[in-house]
Amino acid sequence: MGVLTFPGASVGVDPPDGPSGPASANPPLEAPRFEALVSRYRRPLLRFFQRRSIGVEDAEDLTQEVFMRLSQRFSRLHWGNPDGLVFTVASNALIDHERRQRSRRRERHVEVDPALPADEPTAEAALAGRQRLAKLVAALDQLHPNARAVFVLCRFENLTQAEAAARLNLSLSAVEKHMMNALARLRDALETAHDA
Repeated sequence: MGVLTFPGASVGVDPPDGPSGPASANPPLEAPRFEALVSRYRRPLLRFFQRRSIGVEDAEDLTQEVFMRLSQRFSRLHWGNPDGLVFTVASNALIDHERRQRSRRRERHVEVDPALPADEPTAEAALAGRQRLAKLVAALDQLHPNARAVFVLCRFENLTQAEAAARLNLSLSAVEKHMMNALARLRDALETAHDA
């Protein structure tokens, strides 16, 4: 088995950060020594995984997984384009890692036990809720049209008071007064419903 050599590589120069250009740029190589492969690609693989939002520990694990996969088929692999081969294995390891993460998230999902009692209101609570709602709707209908419009725009359509003022062609102070009036009337209706 020959030693892995890289054209133009010299001591102290960082290894490549990903796959190199086309395969024709690298002359066919003999199978490298595994130690040379690890030495050459460890740092580029770590950067490859970390640039894809993989944490440091997972990047280390994935780098080890790449070397493990390469070692299992080491003598049978074609080494004409070592960059392409190593980073193809890395891409496949990353895809498998993401699948495992999705599977773990699904496993954490807790199914609802059908034997558990439902959180449905009792008949009395449902009736009381309907009665309170009817009183609120009646109180809303009795409001001045501008007060009702301000309340609906601010509470149901999530407009600010300034936006409601612009839409209704009212001053901001008028909108504030209408809103205070509407809230007071609806609060009174709720208290009356609660006392009943």
